Amino acid sequence: MFLTLLTTATLLFSACNERTPSVHELTAWTIDPIPLLEISDDDPGGEVVLGDAAHVTRLPDGGVLVADRGLHALRFFSPDGRFQRAVGRQGSGPAEFEHIRVAYRCGDSLFVEDIVTRRVMLYALDGTIARTLSTSEFAGGTDAYHSACNAGGLFVHHAWGRFDPAARGRDRKPVAVWLTSAGGTRVADLDSVGGQEYVGVGDGAPRALLRRTPHLGIGRRHVYVGSADSSVVRVYTLDGTPSGVRRLPDTDLRATAADLERAKRLDTLGQDAATQAQTRSDWALDTPPSTLPAYDALLVDHDDHLWVRRHPVAGQETTPWIVFDPDGAHVATVELPAVFTVREIGRDYVAGIVLDPDTGRHAVRVVGLTRVAAP
Repeated sequence: MFLTLLTTATLLFSACNERTPSVHELTAWTIDPIPLLEISDDDPGGEVVLGDAAHVTRLPDGGVLVADRGLHALRFFSPDGRFQRAVGRQGSGPAEFEHIRVAYRCGDSLFVEDIVTRRVMLYALDGTIARTLSTSEFAGGTDAYHSACNAGGLFVHHAWGRFDPAARGRDRKPVAVWLTSAGGTRVADLDSVGGQEYVGVGDGAPRALLRRTPHLGIGRRHVYVGSADSSVVRVYTLDGTPSGVRRLPDTDLRATAADLERAKRLDTLGQDAATQAQTRSDWALDTPPSTLPAYDALLVDHDDHLWVRRHPVAGQETTPWIVFDPDGAHVATVELPAVFTVREIGRDYVAGIVLDPDTGRHAVRVVGLTRVAAP
């Protein structure tokens, strides 16, 4: 029923501009109410279809490739959602995975990081492995916590966060941001950005509730770096030169008790009883913020538009994405389900992963996107 309700929800893009567009610029975008493809982990026949989907990318034939950390494989599905084949298995040998942390679609290539073996494997979209790099080689000599890439194979990375294990309370330190080629050659160093917020607990640093985290995006013309502290996203050219900012429209960011409870539910999702008890004791050392992060995701679409997702608000089924064109104009505000983690935005589709925050069940979903010039 959860997935059915989301499928039948009406999802519309509404124009909302910071400057008045010309007639030729004005567009009306709509999301199809019925998904083009949906793959659920709740298979009635008992077959394991999805283990733990880390990434999804749409293939030229309309099918999808899912990087599945739970099943230790790249899994290929047909345009109607039928499982076709798997590439990889659990292990530390060539084309094997111990734990897929993340995957990145860069043009016609997929980069898959295994955090246990500390390798990044480069695949063609047919599943053929082309190259294996260490995580350090991949990111130009320094391990990256998060990365983003464009179709030309240029990467932007930010470093892992640092914390004082003896500290107590909420803490956030700056992390480095830099650019590399697909082969790991360092291109440029950018300004640092605030890292992920932690809570020092004396002998460790779990992630803070309603935490601010750094976010990255990169397109054909610009690199985007955000801290989520404010409505601003910093912009750079592809050689690392600062090039202004993108500023989200003003909105009410006050956090409520319901927002805090939602964050607690998500942070303990899938934990066993002992781990949940430890997590709750860590919360007692934290002072939650009075405001929500300004945003919690950046993506660049097929047409080089920057999409910025507002942080979800408790009790609201949808969350707005603010869309900027390559020149910086705010051209649309997009309402998508709050439980839909978008991984890829093509010219005519949006692909991602739907997660039920109450049960932990998830599904891979692709929905149609139509961009029609206004009359």
